[in-house]
Amino acid sequence: MGQTTLKIIIDDKAGPCGGVKRVIRLTEQNLAAGAKTASLGAVIHNDVEIARLKGLGMSEVDHSVFDQTGEMGKPQRLVIRAHGEPPAVFERARERNVEVVDGTCPVVTRSQRLAQKYYEQGYQVVVVGKPKHAEVIGILGYCNNEAKIVHDEADIEALDPDRPTYVLAQTTISDEMWNTMLAAIQKRVKDVTYRNTICAFVADRETELRAFATSCDAIILVGGRNSSNTRELFEVCRIVNPRSYWIEAPNEIESSWLAGIESVGVSGSASTPQWLLERTAEELARRYQSATSRP
Repeated sequence: MGQTTLKIIIDDKAGPCGGVKRVIRLTEQNLAAGAKTASLGAVIHNDVEIARLKGLGMSEVDHSVFDQTGEMGKPQRLVIRAHGEPPAVFERARERNVEVVDGTCPVVTRSQRLAQKYYEQGYQVVVVGKPKHAEVIGILGYCNNEAKIVHDEADIEALDPDRPTYVLAQTTISDEMWNTMLAAIQKRVKDVTYRNTICAFVADRETELRAFATSCDAIILVGGRNSSNTRELFEVCRIVNPRSYWIEAPNEIESSWLAGIESVGVSGSASTPQWLLERTAEELARRYQSATSRP
């Protein structure tokens, strides 16, 4: 492969955010207590970690099944994912006598309460984010599904320019998206109150990861394919380091990625557990050793 050693570096700023750690801990505690525990949808956006939790006994209830009035497996406890859910979900669980384990990230809970507060005061509530994202859907529920979602400048045309407006952010969007959309909203709407509700962990990660990605010859970013945060972070890596690769599990690594390099960095998104980063580093070492030991 052209080199005699390979330095494998795990990003010391990587690892799951506080909200992800919290919902995983709550799930593990309920499983350890012997409760029949199910998550409503994907508890986090990481299929590898979800598989581990299912191995401990967790099941998963699909939203389409939960929304029906019939049987849903009747778990004793229903875990609400880190991205949160609208109030109707909690009410439906109470009606079915299912105990709720609220794993909503506290940062998301803050956004839900802010949106509800300003909606009840008569504001036009605007969420800068992705229309189908779980967090955004949950926030809309706290505004009777009447909040406006702004994902691009075309969405701004639907806003009432004469109505007092409160703007907040999906917690996992980029600072660039927030700043661009907020400026465009302020040009259209006369009276704008806003709060940048992007998670500080997410905001800081972009800067930290940019520095880390430039310090290594190649970068392996570990994260779920359905994770909005992972997608954003991969773009950060790819822009500053063309030899950036996105994997969901260590078995996706290709030995050719290690050709001609002296260092490879391993990092992850807010929903990537530390053990998976370590497993990835171990697989990289194995692949490298196998390639260099060939006659």
